[in-house]
Amino acid sequence: MWLQAGLIGSRLLNNICTALDLPIEKRYIWTDSRTSLSWVCSDSRRYHPYVGFRVGEILNSSTVDEWHYVPSKQNVADDATKWGVGPSFSASSRWYTGPDYLFLPENELPEQPAKQWKTDEELRTRFQHHREMPQPLINVSRFSNWNRLLRTTAYLLRAVKLFRTRGKSGPLTSEELLQAENLLWRQVQYEAFPDEYCVLEFNKANPEKKQKRIEKSSSLYEQSPFMDDVGVIRMNSRIGAAPIVPFGVKYPIILPREHTLTALLVESYHRRFKHQNGETVFNEIRQQFRIPKLRPLIQRVARNCQSCRLRKATTRPPIMAPLPKVRLTPHIRAFSHTGVDYFGPILVKQGRSLVKRWVALFTCLIIRAVHLEIVHSLSTQSCVMAIRRFVARRGSPSDLYSDNGTCFRGASNLLPEQMEAIHEHCAVTFTNARTSWHFNPPSAPHMGGCWERMVRSVKAAMGAISEHNRHPSNEVLETVVLEAEAIVNTRPLTYVPLDDED
Repeated sequence: MWLQAGLIGSRLLNNICTALDLPIEKRYIWTDSRTSLSWVCSDSRRYHPYVGFRVGEILNSSTVDEWHYVPSKQNVADDATKWGVGPSFSASSRWYTGPDYLFLPENELPEQPAKQWKTDEELRTRFQHHREMPQPLINVSRFSNWNRLLRTTAYLLRAVKLFRTRGKSGPLTSEELLQAENLLWRQVQYEAFPDEYCVLEFNKANPEKKQKRIEKSSSLYEQSPFMDDVGVIRMNSRIGAAPIVPFGVKYPIILPREHTLTALLVESYHRRFKHQNGETVFNEIRQQFRIPKLRPLIQRVARNCQSCRLRKATTRPPIMAPLPKVRLTPHIRAFSHTGVDYFGPILVKQGRSLVKRWVALFTCLIIRAVHLEIVHSLSTQSCVMAIRRFVARRGSPSDLYSDNGTCFRGASNLLPEQMEAIHEHCAVTFTNARTSWHFNPPSAPHMGGCWERMVRSVKAAMGAISEHNRHPSNEVLETVVLEAEAIVNTRPLTYVPLDDED
């Protein structure tokens, strides 16, 4: 009640100061409540939300220095509700003139006690819980391999046993490894689920008492956990009565997902199955363990596996270079800039024997049209005749581009030597004031991608045409080559819509 009155009083004081034109040097707010004054003068966060919010609103319209204490006998506001007589309405009463101390000098005002009062009213309750956390026997985060962690733990347990009693040395036994596993399960579960572990441990140690329940907010609540004979938390299931199913399969061990030991365990299964088939790893782990969101964890382990990263690594393709000027020159005759390439050989039936034929492909570097000529050999003279037939039908090009001799594929073993002679003779024959021959640098097949792609398209068209004729005659081969040329040259350069609106 006082907090609401104090909030109204501080706002009323601001409204009066705003309405008056008189200069105000100092403001005073009087209250006879020591508890309320201690709330205003202390940190509001120490109290319950209701008190804290109201004190914060009061201090938004006033300051701590403006609040002063007045004894109840001198508080005029109490005349209306206290003392049983009511206020006096005479003109000279303090109900109208105010308390007497207002007319006194500032040094004679009511004595102000220390403002740093402390009160326990509406104070927030603080709980402090002290519990000794046992130190783990082994630091799991220091290991990067599950088998090494398991065997190190087993040897550590053996060393502890040797210190206490005289034991035997030698290779680790299955019993020692099983004890090490149980120790690691208990350590991880205690670190990840401390409250649940204490509840289940109490229920196991006190079966005759009322059993405690796990909080509904716990991640283990829906898994019906229980603690087995060795202190490991397991998930209850509905197949407990199955006689031939092992105990670990009927009651899988519960492990946290975001723990280092869980990641090491999943990685060991991942390596056991040779970095393959994540579903197999998932099925094998589920036979013994209950790990939430196991599939994403298996995928994360596989992504972080260095062997898988090396095996699945792919080269990053380089950024394609800008197109040369001859590929972008507009408004010129077709085949002005031409690329030439060979492909083959193609076996042709001639009489009772088979002979080799090659196809010379000429492509316009701008509009990507193709011209095909059958070449009977890899000699210089055959190359010259093919180019002469091309020039007679398409016109003389201004620039001819071709690969170096080592870039021709499917040719015979004599191709590099013969093509070197062809290049030299063709360059001498066709280099004039109108035509220039350009060779790509050695070991740069990517510079001939323009005609290499056309070779692929022509081969696909020829393969579809001569699908049932493996060894055609010369006449059939010429017909097939010309039909393939027509198919490639009639391809649409863009999408051809069928709708009227498009």
